[in-house]
Amino acid sequence: MNTPFTNFPAPISANGSDAGRRNFTGFPAFWLASQQDDDLGQTTRVSVWILVAASLLFILMRIYCKLARHRTLHADDHFAIAAWLALLGSAICTNVAVDLGYGKHVWQIPRERINEMSLIGQISVTLAICSQSWSKSSFAITLLMISDGIHGKTRIFIWFAIVSMNLLFGVSAMLFWVGCTPVEKAWHPFTKGTCWGPNVIITYGIFTSAYSGVLDLVLAIIPWKIIMGLQMQTKEKFGVALAMSMGVFAAASAFIKCSSLPELGGRDFPHDGVTLVIWGSAEAAVTIMAASVPMLRMLVRSVKPSQRRHRPSQNRSRRPLVETAASSKRVYYNRPRTDLVTMTGSTWTSGTR
Repeated sequence: MNTPFTNFPAPISANGSDAGRRNFTGFPAFWLASQQDDDLGQTTRVSVWILVAASLLFILMRIYCKLARHRTLHADDHFAIAAWLALLGSAICTNVAVDLGYGKHVWQIPRERINEMSLIGQISVTLAICSQSWSKSSFAITLLMISDGIHGKTRIFIWFAIVSMNLLFGVSAMLFWVGCTPVEKAWHPFTKGTCWGPNVIITYGIFTSAYSGVLDLVLAIIPWKIIMGLQMQTKEKFGVALAMSMGVFAAASAFIKCSSLPELGGRDFPHDGVTLVIWGSAEAAVTIMAASVPMLRMLVRSVKPSQRRHRPSQNRSRRPLVETAASSKRVYYNRPRTDLVTMTGSTWTSGTR
């Protein structure tokens, strides 16, 4: 198996036969034209760090919403945080690889940097795979925790999805390290030895990405079955269901990554593999954000009451909406508190007359 960083040919001059080879990266032509020396390193650096920053924003808001409601962090939160830390580690390694020449054509990279860039690249790929696996686990565990409506076969399926995804991604990460004899040839490409054919990791990678993409779609559908059966206002049902269905974007990222995996077997992976690296990071970042969206609905609810408090008075009659049986104390509101409807679906029964 030739890993992404073991399939290097011997460096050749810019006038060699590979110089005119078509360089497909998936980026618009106008962007490539703006790169005077066709170096995609800066594109890789900026794209990866944007994804890290965006997912960090969602993680911080997720933690804030939990702490503001005086709730402790649960397993899904810990998995999401671990996934972001792995994504951060992958981004740091990618940044170092770019400094060493990643994003340039293989013939433009000094031979003495190849081994160092290969090792950094292997670590980056491993961390990215861990981030993808843990972020998807976070989303699945969130489904298990939002409602007691998940039981029986549905609950078994979600646990199967969690276990199978972690096993498949774990094997995928391991293949990058054990496919050569001697083993160090996996990160020292010019070491004498042999490696498995490139089709091994490409085929397995496509299968794993497609499998995780399908599971993302299924996990995005499950909330609709659960939430539509809860006693909630219709608009609340659709709001929660849509928030829980953001996993479709993670599925899209997984499928796009599938189309980029054949680049693993290319002779110019430091340049042509930029698309795969970016979409690998995007899959993890988008899943982290999708898993955090349901927790952020508290922020939306907190904004609406604040806006109502700042509206000018319209001389509405203030009438009692809640009256407890144990006390004659009345609580007054100008309108029904729809923001009290919880995510798990307990409804507020209007007491208006």
